Amino acid sequence: MQIRIPILSLAIGLFSISVSAQQTYKNEPLILATTNRADIAFGNNWFLNRWRISPQIAHDTLNVKLYGKSERIAFRTDKDSISFDMKAGETKSFYVKMQNAEAAHTVISTSSYPWDKVDYAESKKRKDLRLYYESAKTTYLDSLKKEYPIDKLIKDDRNDMQRVISILNWTHHQWKHDGNNSPKKDDAISILNEAKAGARFPCFAYAIVLRDQLTAHGFKARTIYLKTKDAETRKNSPGHVATEVFLNDQKKWVFIDGQFNVMPTLDGKPLNAAEFQQALSNRYDQVVLASKDKVDKRDYVDFVYDYLYYFDTALDNRFIPAVERFKLDGKRSLMLVPIGAPNLQKITFWNSKVDYCIYTNSIKDFYAPPQ
Repeated sequence: MQIRIPILSLAIGLFSISVSAQQTYKNEPLILATTNRADIAFGNNWFLNRWRISPQIAHDTLNVKLYGKSERIAFRTDKDSISFDMKAGETKSFYVKMQNAEAAHTVISTSSYPWDKVDYAESKKRKDLRLYYESAKTTYLDSLKKEYPIDKLIKDDRNDMQRVISILNWTHHQWKHDGNNSPKKDDAISILNEAKAGARFPCFAYAIVLRDQLTAHGFKARTIYLKTKDAETRKNSPGHVATEVFLNDQKKWVFIDGQFNVMPTLDGKPLNAAEFQQALSNRYDQVVLASKDKVDKRDYVDFVYDYLYYFDTALDNRFIPAVERFKLDGKRSLMLVPIGAPNLQKITFWNSKVDYCIYTNSIKDFYAPPQ
């Protein structure tokens, strides 16, 4: 019987698995078991006890969406294992024999993941658009650097990309993620003080700390709010929060995710959020997640891809009172909308209206270099 695979798998490292079974039954591979539960793996990432061996079901089928051109899919019982290197559109099958029970016919059917084809306008749409960023020289940022110094961590880094990855890694390891606990205040010092006392926080806290530490060390940075294509009606959380930073030596905005400690790259070049979505959709196999940790790409894409559709960020990222921050047409944020997609107007899950954004489908509006 097929068991639903959760979004994020339980990784238990490399495991030696057989490429083909040693026995056959009805001219197909046969593996053995003494219990009715089996583990499933995609690549080297195992999902424990995720398949029920069910002899009573004819041709019990696992349907798999493949991200890459080919992927290894494996089954492991308490007695045996089998794996296949499969391409989209292929079907493989085998039998599992549990002691005196009838052999269970198990089928793996693969298809390509339904990537969203997203496009943006290349020309600027809003001549009145302004995006403001904080400078490194403020009393607050001086305090952040004094209370939570990281200069030693980046002193040997040779370029902006390396420095950002070091700051990203430091931020990621300040606490363990907890999606159900919010910090009392929304500044890095307060969040880090609470984390030092043992508190754990969700994605947006990583994004804030990362933004503030990057800004304190001379970068222009901002939090970026990611929302799904079906954000208006989605029954579970339709959003994720990450950070973008402008690399001065590459003159481009780059997406980084503090919760997962990743910077996506393609052909060695770091990507902004929109480029990341398009790279996954068109060249998944070539996307590399730069990180000082070992991060499983399939796991992260399982989580993040749905959120890479609508992006919004504040027009004014300065540490000044909210009433003094720049607004355009009375709105405080800018949302990037794919060509042909409707402007996001509400989010039912949060019972909220999206009445704080101006909209654009121009990549040059959203990723204008900081002034």
